[in-house]
Amino acid sequence: MHIIYISNSRIPTEKAYGVSIVKTCDAIAKRGVEVILLVPQVKNNIEDTPFSYYGIQENFSVRYIPTFDAVTRGWRYGFLVNQISFGIVVFFLYVWRRKNIFITRDEVSGFLLGLFVCRVFYDMHGFPERLVWLWRILLKPVSGIITTNEWKIEQCYKSLVFPKEKMVLARNGFDPELFSVNKDQKVLRRKLNLPDGKPMVLYTGHLYDWKGVYVLADTARLLPNMNFVFVGGTYYHRADFEKRYGDVSNIFLVGQKPYQEIPLYLKVADVLVLPNSASSLGDARFSVYTRHDTSPIKLFEYMASGVPIVASDLPSIREILNEKNAVLVKPDSPKDLKKGIEAILGDKKLASSISKMALEDAKEYTWEKRAEAILHFIKVTD
Repeated sequence: MHIIYISNSRIPTEKAYGVSIVKTCDAIAKRGVEVILLVPQVKNNIEDTPFSYYGIQENFSVRYIPTFDAVTRGWRYGFLVNQISFGIVVFFLYVWRRKNIFITRDEVSGFLLGLFVCRVFYDMHGFPERLVWLWRILLKPVSGIITTNEWKIEQCYKSLVFPKEKMVLARNGFDPELFSVNKDQKVLRRKLNLPDGKPMVLYTGHLYDWKGVYVLADTARLLPNMNFVFVGGTYYHRADFEKRYGDVSNIFLVGQKPYQEIPLYLKVADVLVLPNSASSLGDARFSVYTRHDTSPIKLFEYMASGVPIVASDLPSIREILNEKNAVLVKPDSPKDLKKGIEAILGDKKLASSISKMALEDAKEYTWEKRAEAILHFIKVTD
């Protein structure tokens, strides 16, 4: 079997979607499938190759597609121009390879290839909140849809009128090999230059408001006897965050770290927090995204770390977490988040119970499991 994976995305990237794309290709290739990843040839400040950046072996090919980079040029509708030029070039270069199977995150190339009777599967990581009628047209020719949570399956069925038998659930995941770290917590804290002497609460990911990072930072004000570590965030989001919370002495911003180092940071914590907000200060789409759509990679990494989790009680999170493997709290409430953190740190039996259950449940959410679900779906729909 030969699979061509298409993504109109800058790769490598500091954003989480890059992990999902590359690890999915890697996991499929490990199952003996020849994989080619197609990405746009656009400006990228990251000089590493996808393989060195994500710390994986070079077991699939990456090909850069000539694309009119209107985003870098600062055009108003630059991304749309990029997407159309990328999709058209991919179509003309690869439509002749009809015997191959295509998996795409790009709607334009998926639509064009599907029209010409190619087997195309759309890997949906975000349900469209706008122009649903257009998405209904673009996805009509595809052979199937791959989604990362159950809510998107229901939305595709109701809003896009897409048959459920042509959809499959293949969640994001984590890499078990990266979590085989077995070092003392204090040793790791020294190695990573992190503060010691107080319980540590840790968050990984971007510093977007809908991720609940402001709620977590407000919680830090309520718990001065604990250290709060934030791993991630682009430089401009970190600058904004520092303006808001630069006076809070128990907050530590460590910036972005290589993908393969994240497990080390997770394992130094006493509590891991997934504080997703139920709303957004900016675009209203993100409030829907955080409540229903998201399937955060860090959630599965948290579970695999063996560290107890406190998370917002939202439908998107409830698809994975429950009272047996985490402490769930009311979103957007620093007081409730404080109580959740204190519940774990004040009850060793509870902390041990939920972390062990999360670690056991995590076995179902590896990148290998995702690849297995995708490949089985492709064979079934043949």
